[in-house]
Amino acid sequence: MPGSQVINIALVGIGTIGKRHLIAIDQVDDINLSGIVDLSEQAQSFCHEKNIPLYKNLSDLKNKCDIHGVVISTPTVLHHENAITALKLGLDVLIEKPISATVSEAEEIVKIGNKQNCKILVGHQRRFYPLVMQAKNIIENGEIGKILGLSGVWALRKDKDYFDPEWRKKISAGPVITNLIHDLDYLRFIFGDIDSVSAYSSNIVNNFEKEDIITTNLKFKNGLLGNFLITDCGTSPWSWETSTGENIHLPHLKENNLKIIGTEGSLEFPNLKLWKYKNKGQNWKDEINKIQIETKDIDPYVSQINHFKDVIKRKVEPITSALDAKNTLKVALSILESAKNGKIINI
Repeated sequence: MPGSQVINIALVGIGTIGKRHLIAIDQVDDINLSGIVDLSEQAQSFCHEKNIPLYKNLSDLKNKCDIHGVVISTPTVLHHENAITALKLGLDVLIEKPISATVSEAEEIVKIGNKQNCKILVGHQRRFYPLVMQAKNIIENGEIGKILGLSGVWALRKDKDYFDPEWRKKISAGPVITNLIHDLDYLRFIFGDIDSVSAYSSNIVNNFEKEDIITTNLKFKNGLLGNFLITDCGTSPWSWETSTGENIHLPHLKENNLKIIGTEGSLEFPNLKLWKYKNKGQNWKDEINKIQIETKDIDPYVSQINHFKDVIKRKVEPITSALDAKNTLKVALSILESAKNGKIINI
């Protein structure tokens, strides 16, 4: 088990999100990138330019380097294979979300991780934001009373080049699995587990296998009701990424895309805007007041890599375990199942 020495990690997959992890790794002390595993021509050019060792498989890299952990940032359909390979080599893993393409694959990752005594962190990086914990505290402290419902939108128009790879046209790379799953994770983190879902979807824009737009209703175990509309073909200022500035390639618009309604107040999220009655008002005839809540601005990917380092050192448990991520995946897949079959799906 590594102590205070430098932690050596490998990166499997150097696409868009892999490069984002690489930026974070470069900003964290006492962690070293030993090499990248990727078979693409783009990876060869990138690693040659950056003078980073490139390997065809993880076993070769491990044979040449003393590595302690692996960051997996390949397409979702490859997560299971890559994770199992790393775990069987005795390595802790940080798997980019979602943990896998299917629930059964996620369950095998959990099983092998336990058998190998390896730690698994899944890359739902939004849990590292102070604003998420602040929202959770506001809810749990009863500051806006009993929570009744929530309504969210994630709507961005992805560029045509984004869909050039065939795998991005599949259901496993649609906006539910790629984007909404982040929202499902922080919703479960703040409000608890989701009991059932219903959904409608359409692919009338691109006519790919994956959905172009989907709307879903959520029923939480605590009785809270919610809904979300999501599309990767629509133009709007409403998304987590444009609200927080998380994606450095997108405009930072600071428009909130989620509204949470309680009996004693409401909360706009993620830029926390609290609405409550002034002077102990009690109903719609009374004046309502806006309170802007400020939180610290951080890079969640840097925080995540720091956390992964501490997980490898056995200082902390993963903030998002494989089992937790499996449950979020199950909700996302249930939404797609509901849209396909026109039925309410109990989780």
